[in-house]
Amino acid sequence: MSTAPAAAAGARGGASARAHGRPFACLPRARHVALVLLAAAMALVGVPSAHATTATPPPPAAARPLALPPLHEITLDNGLATIVAARPGLPLVTVAIVLRAGAASDPPGRAGLAAATAALLARGAQRGGRRVDAAALARQAEALGASLDTAHGWHSVSVSMTVATPQLDAALALLADVVRRPLLAANELARWRLQALDDLDLARANPAAVAARVARRLHWGTSPYGAVTTPASLWRLTRDDVVAFHRRAARPDRALLVLAGDVTPAQALALARRHLGDWRAPTRAAIADDAPRPAAPMAVREAWVDMPGAGQSSVVVAAPWVALGDADLRVAQVAAAVLGGGYSARLNQQVRIRRGLSYGVFADGEAFAGGGWWSATAQTDHATAAEVLRLIRDEVERLARDAPQPGELAARKAALVGGFARAWETTAGIAALLAGHWAADRPWGALAAYPDEIGAVTAEQVRDFAARRWPPQVLRAVVAGDLAAAGAAVPPPTEHTWRLPHTELDFDRAQLVAEPP
Repeated sequence: MSTAPAAAAGARGGASARAHGRPFACLPRARHVALVLLAAAMALVGVPSAHATTATPPPPAAARPLALPPLHEITLDNGLATIVAARPGLPLVTVAIVLRAGAASDPPGRAGLAAATAALLARGAQRGGRRVDAAALARQAEALGASLDTAHGWHSVSVSMTVATPQLDAALALLADVVRRPLLAANELARWRLQALDDLDLARANPAAVAARVARRLHWGTSPYGAVTTPASLWRLTRDDVVAFHRRAARPDRALLVLAGDVTPAQALALARRHLGDWRAPTRAAIADDAPRPAAPMAVREAWVDMPGAGQSSVVVAAPWVALGDADLRVAQVAAAVLGGGYSARLNQQVRIRRGLSYGVFADGEAFAGGGWWSATAQTDHATAAEVLRLIRDEVERLARDAPQPGELAARKAALVGGFARAWETTAGIAALLAGHWAADRPWGALAAYPDEIGAVTAEQVRDFAARRWPPQVLRAVVAGDLAAAGAAVPPPTEHTWRLPHTELDFDRAQLVAEPP
């Protein structure tokens, strides 16, 4: 999973967002006339227009209780954990193998190693005693009516497939070979590196990507969670690095097999034993991935990054969040939702709905064993970047004074529980949720308890959380855009406020720049 927050591509700010309030403003004249004639014809035959209707929409139905599929946990003799979420009826199964090692374990100076390893797992393997290259491996997956998917997060690398139930045995056989016997070919690493470098080139010209990367570093500092992939770190990666990472990560006592869908626990156990039962843990040490990694925030609290010619400015505000297992975890999730958990949340109300300064404010939080962070992102016109930054800051600080109203709190809780419920609607969603839960080292029982725990959070708890955890001095902010177009609203540089060209950013340095601005 991608863990750095990103603004939605194509987000609009300022004038372009406000233009949505003018019907037909962007339509060709002929089409405009046609729509007017159509509306007149509808009126003649008695079809009510959208503007004329006075019907009251029906009230929402009562919330249905969330029924999670039963989870069956099995551990093989070799230490492989297996979790089965049985959903009979639809002959479809998602199967995944998850390794407990991810980007947080990338060695210093080699950010991108976990990503490279995950990608190369799908680019060739030993199967039946012969080498199968990336193209042939993809064809074998397609022959099963599926694609071979790989992913990585801060604490996991995974491979998965979703297949019809009769193809499950063959799919697990393929995944087992991919995880246990990948080719990790040097030419595939070179090809992946060039693709990743192209992505970085695009990111360096994107204010949203630049602002997100700078904000991550300001908050996390020298913690592994503050590391970002750079061209230099990609060029340092060798095939030996990937092979060493795989050897230490791919072991049954640090892996999870997930099966979600039309499969019984007995079938799952038989499949696991057939394809993974002879997998033995090596004697070498596993990748150490359990130590808490707290944030080490930089002293600078606000950074204005100049990107001349950029189309818009991107604004990011970041704040400390909670660690996994913290007693305030559910309160933190509700607090984050009140601020940025949907269209009607406070940040979007202030920035988009009331003022039309951005297409939307997007917020998210990440929690780890050693701590976490919350961030809110918006794109806007350069001239309104300072105003959007002030509005986001003000709303974070206001939450410490103004507890959410009953209707507001209920809506945000419903959004959280609804999003959680939707994850259980597909086999792929279930598998992803279970894989992420296991990678975070959370007990399975926490899943069933989630709706009730969210429901128990009070408005006073939300307000008190914001007051304790989000005082103004802990906030970090980044604006990336054309500072000349932003005008006099850009503050002058100080000890805690940076103003610098984006060409001076160096993410290979702990302090981001060769010399402080």
